[in-house]
Amino acid sequence: MISRLRDCTAYFIIAILMLVGSSSAGVETTEAVNTLSYYFDLVASGNLTSAEGLWTEEATERSSRFGIEYDNIPVKKDCSSPIIRNLPVMRDYLQPPVKRVEVFSDSSYLRLEYSTVVKAQKITYDYYAYFDGSYFWLTYPQDYRSKGWPIIESKYFRVHYHPSRSEYIHQPALDAADDFVEAVADSLDLSKEDLKVIAEKKIEFFFCDTDERVKEITGHQIKGTFDMASNDIISAYFPHHHEVTHLLVNIKLKKLPLYTQPIMREGLAVYLGGRWGKGTSAISYLGRFLIQEDVIQLDELMSMKRFEQQAVSDMAYPVAGVFTDFLIKKIGMDEYLDLYRLLSGPIDSLTEMKAPAVKRVIYTALGYDSWEKCREDFDSYLKDLPDNAKQFLPGIDDRGKVILSTDELQLRQKGKWLSLVVKGESALPTGNLLFGYDDRLKGTSSLLFDDQYSKGEVFLGYRYGIRFDSNEAGLYDYVNNTLVGKYVWGLTPSDSYIDSTSFSLNMKFLHDLCKGAKISDGHYKMLSH
Repeated sequence: MISRLRDCTAYFIIAILMLVGSSSAGVETTEAVNTLSYYFDLVASGNLTSAEGLWTEEATERSSRFGIEYDNIPVKKDCSSPIIRNLPVMRDYLQPPVKRVEVFSDSSYLRLEYSTVVKAQKITYDYYAYFDGSYFWLTYPQDYRSKGWPIIESKYFRVHYHPSRSEYIHQPALDAADDFVEAVADSLDLSKEDLKVIAEKKIEFFFCDTDERVKEITGHQIKGTFDMASNDIISAYFPHHHEVTHLLVNIKLKKLPLYTQPIMREGLAVYLGGRWGKGTSAISYLGRFLIQEDVIQLDELMSMKRFEQQAVSDMAYPVAGVFTDFLIKKIGMDEYLDLYRLLSGPIDSLTEMKAPAVKRVIYTALGYDSWEKCREDFDSYLKDLPDNAKQFLPGIDDRGKVILSTDELQLRQKGKWLSLVVKGESALPTGNLLFGYDDRLKGTSSLLFDDQYSKGEVFLGYRYGIRFDSNEAGLYDYVNNTLVGKYVWGLTPSDSYIDSTSFSLNMKFLHDLCKGAKISDGHYKMLSH
């Protein structure tokens, strides 16, 4: 290990001792604070090689694992820090380095709270330090917060999971997560070498038990995130396709700015990975509805500030995903990624970039001479989407071959489409048709299933479920914990969904949505809501 230089003034030492006390724990704490102070000095003076040497070997390896670099970020492994993200401003606010110290019970790890006020704005950030018996090293909070968690590996993932999440980590879930990586890699045209590196090194996934645990690690009240500093995924939800997509996009681009206009960054992650438990088909359906019903307009998302205002209600994401679908169909993935780079850059320039400038970059890349012509083409795209792009629809195809018929349901198949009629006795039915049994799921559970039934029903090993009532029907994947496809009568009313005379609900969907899983006699189960 490298030798440590310590150069602190007497005033600084006195201040720290006042902060932490004079116990033996306090002496160790002083050394930890000195390490952070020394790190700040090295970064501010441009001695980046020495600064990076103050991080644990594990943190260093993970941060550099996939060859991702961020422009004008002096220390990539610390790029989540407001100090590193805006060093030209923050270099004058680095002392004192620590406002508060928390020593954890095993005393090997400490939390060092940095806090200052810059231009009337309070900035707070937590650093973590690890004591190896001789020196303190900077590290990531997840390395402490996940101590003792079990670990399981798949082809592309190394999952650190909270012990209470063991019933949700099983081979079908791991296989599905790996399949997703390969599907997105194919869409992005990720190189075979990149996939090989991911398989060898693994994506570190920290599967937390609660959203509060995620906040404890990340400092933010979120369901999950891709930590750009460590390349780790930290989430209370597995597999978190949206966040995994962010990582894979950065692996594809390799060297890029840290920031991207959210219409591009979030749009691509929604297009490939969905959002908050909704798969790409389901969220696309929602996005089209939001635009066509004038709930939210594309123009309202054409700047970082505007997008963030709409993102509070989460309505920005479905629309961004639909627009990304339009862009990729128009110019292809390679040119889309070129456009992605054009709309990436330093935070100040992106924040100051107004909507007209963003629009100009986009419509120019698409070959239009005005935003109005781009919008006209986008509106036509929304209207002309064929039914097979909608994937889950009301109504049935009477010409399909009957493959299952009982008192409670009838199933027909025609080509790639399955048509389902669910029957009630004296009222419109409500329930959940479970199918796609997998023996490997026996004795496991599903986050989505448990959320739907509040553990009032036992998960019986069926991967898919079609939940239905008089207002909506949706296809759910209980391994990926996602809504795959959905129809909502209240959003797009249709006389073909409800047959009041026969007390039946009628729906059809692409068989590919459930990966060809069969609904056949003796291989399904009907549950009430």
